[in-house]
Amino acid sequence: MDILALEKEYFLNVYKRFPAEIEKGEGAYLIDKQGNSYLDFLSGIAVNSLGHKHPSIIASLQKQIERNLHLSNYFVQDIQVDLAKKLLDLTPFSKAFLTNSGTEAIEGLLKLVRKWGNNKGKNEIIAFEGSFHGRSIGSLSITIQDKYQKNFTPLLPNIITVPFNKPDALKNALSKKTAAIFYEGITGEGGIHPVSDDIFSVMAEGRTKYDCLLIADEIQTGVGRTGKFYYYEYCPIIPDAVATAKGLGGGLPLGAFLVSDELTSVFDLGEHGTTFGGNPLACAAGYVVLQIVSDQNFLNNVEKNGLYLKQKLSEICDEFNDVTVERRGKGFMQGLELTKDAAKVMMEAFKQGLIINTAGDNTLRFLPPLIIEKTHIDEAYHKLIKTLRKVFYS
Repeated sequence: MDILALEKEYFLNVYKRFPAEIEKGEGAYLIDKQGNSYLDFLSGIAVNSLGHKHPSIIASLQKQIERNLHLSNYFVQDIQVDLAKKLLDLTPFSKAFLTNSGTEAIEGLLKLVRKWGNNKGKNEIIAFEGSFHGRSIGSLSITIQDKYQKNFTPLLPNIITVPFNKPDALKNALSKKTAAIFYEGITGEGGIHPVSDDIFSVMAEGRTKYDCLLIADEIQTGVGRTGKFYYYEYCPIIPDAVATAKGLGGGLPLGAFLVSDELTSVFDLGEHGTTFGGNPLACAAGYVVLQIVSDQNFLNNVEKNGLYLKQKLSEICDEFNDVTVERRGKGFMQGLELTKDAAKVMMEAFKQGLIINTAGDNTLRFLPPLIIEKTHIDEAYHKLIKTLRKVFYS
């Protein structure tokens, strides 16, 4: 029985899998058990920020394995402190809380916002249509997409939904009851749509007028993915807190939320916690990621090659203008919207040796490892052209 048949026998049927059994990864490629090579422009959904089998990550993990794998948060370990210090040194925030995932980071921030808001008589949280913040009941409550929410109501109360990039609607939703606005600078699952400057202006005005918090979900946009260490560095406002994960662990489960000085004393002793959050093995990998990705030359290279990826996707958009709508995104978080059949294109691209996925209704999503060069982009470009010709013109 093959691996896909065994998956159906043993697991809940909630994933659509690619039809291959991957044996290993090397750099920007995945290799299956038959020796077929695939250019990985998904990188574990923005997780493998330094690609596969990066020697510095492997060396750090081997060193930590010899020390311990888990102590619990009854102890604090040097690798946790090193990681937190590095994160805070790179950002304007004052304190960190380490988690296993982005969803857990969002959940922690929801709790923090609720307590902060309750102390001020504020009980409403604003979230945008098309957003995606996680799949737990709390994070799902601010993931404003019907396909994710519809079967799991009732969700958290007092969530105010605002249409995406509609500044007047956001202005009308804000009030003295608003505790926080949760937002992604560029939507991930929502189709790679950047937040407009007009929305940022309204958020800044709302924070001043109503004393509410701005919470940035940097789970997918963060850790160098767009050419800055965090996407908010491109934006006209600095949030009060951020959630970060995915690329932070370089392939291991690691997340965090970072808070401004005003929020460092919201939680009392014992009000929040985690068993596995800040796992030393994950922190060892994460510290290496931070050292490498935060280097300005590295970020400059991501920005430069991100512009090249943008150029090649724009060329495809021009050449295939009858089946494409537009290219969106920044750095190595790019989307190419099609008129139809994005899922079909994704599967055909896999047959051509290119791994991408879809986001939103009909958008192809490109999330390559941050280590890729122009030769990889050229390879992806040619594979995508073959794919589009096969799907739409053969």
